[in-house]
Amino acid sequence: MATTLRVWKDGWLSQCGGERILRVRWLLNPDQSPLENMEIVEQHGRIAEIRSLSSDARNVLPVILIPTLVNAHTHLEFSPLSEPIHPAFPFQDWITAVIQWRRGGDPMIGHAVRRGLEESLKNGVTAVGEITTTQPVGDDDIAAHCRVVSFREIIGLQQARIPELMQQATAHLMQNSASGKEATIVHGISPHAPYTVHPELFSSLVELAVHRSAVIAMHLAETTDELELLHDGKGRFVEFLAGLGLWNSATFPGGRSIRDFLEQLVRAPRALAIHGNYFTHDDIQFVARHANVATVFCPRTHAYFGHSPHPIRQLLAAGANVILGTDSRASNPDLSLWRELQFVATHFPDISLPRLLAMATTDAADSLALPRDRHQIIAGAELQCVMLNAEHDASDLRGLICHPSTQPVTVLIGKRVYS
Repeated sequence: MATTLRVWKDGWLSQCGGERILRVRWLLNPDQSPLENMEIVEQHGRIAEIRSLSSDARNVLPVILIPTLVNAHTHLEFSPLSEPIHPAFPFQDWITAVIQWRRGGDPMIGHAVRRGLEESLKNGVTAVGEITTTQPVGDDDIAAHCRVVSFREIIGLQQARIPELMQQATAHLMQNSASGKEATIVHGISPHAPYTVHPELFSSLVELAVHRSAVIAMHLAETTDELELLHDGKGRFVEFLAGLGLWNSATFPGGRSIRDFLEQLVRAPRALAIHGNYFTHDDIQFVARHANVATVFCPRTHAYFGHSPHPIRQLLAAGANVILGTDSRASNPDLSLWRELQFVATHFPDISLPRLLAMATTDAADSLALPRDRHQIIAGAELQCVMLNAEHDASDLRGLICHPSTQPVTVLIGKRVYS
């Protein structure tokens, strides 16, 4: 396989500037039927034509061709980690370990964002929804043709800090005006979670997102402890917040639910409900009625914490928008969105491959307010695609997709080839 791709790459680069032909075993596009034995004609970086080949055609690469991927949710500051942070349970102990790791001042943290984006690109990801805390994303960190939606994370339970935190969020979003629509970095905001953001601060951040037409993201219904805190004002989070000197019973009087947050988030032009592990039936029906809200499912992080089965089937059946993310290396062994897709394809065999691919490409791009055409392989579009090793002899396409050896081997973006 390596030799075959090396020969192809040399020939492809030598033909730069003229018409080039790419023949592949499979072509997969979001929400379209898979196509076997296909030929893509490229001229000056754009797709001129896509046509079928006969079954005995020669020089067909043993690869599956898919569009470049969109990772809707990650925290690149944790990219230096070689394994997830322990313990995974109880969740509050994991958060404590994360705080301790941050305070440790890892010497690699200054390069974390760039390192995470490089890993992402090698795995076929060219757009990322990044939660920005201490390490901002700069233009120098981003490879050509890649884009980052930088969500400024806002954490604050103390009412006195609201003006300061609103100033930070406003300054972050104002960078959109200076950068323009084609900027490599788009700025959004992320009130972290119901247990870390004062209700007044949350309302003000939603107002800001509405006013600035910005994307907003929030961790929601991630654990049952979160639901208990909102509904009853008690549970593990009470002790956790008290230990940090942040507990205030007036902030968590009980009688609230995830729906209270969703009803505000839907006012923004686009909103990401990150995780949604414990959405109720009513929550699912609510987000299904609001196409501007996307639930971000992070499959392997969900498995790492041992959560109850994710309601992805119920969300899709209701017509809700579901997209995929990796979360971070603090809860995941790597930043491969492709492996997230494989995980879902394996554990949810009733979800079609074209629908699943849309959750990692066009739907995710839409939800991040990014152009969807950059994540489709269609005539007239710039050629941006990922080659997946397809040498394994599986009985069907799904078996091939789910096989561990089916991994990104080459990323093709315009005139650039990343192997």
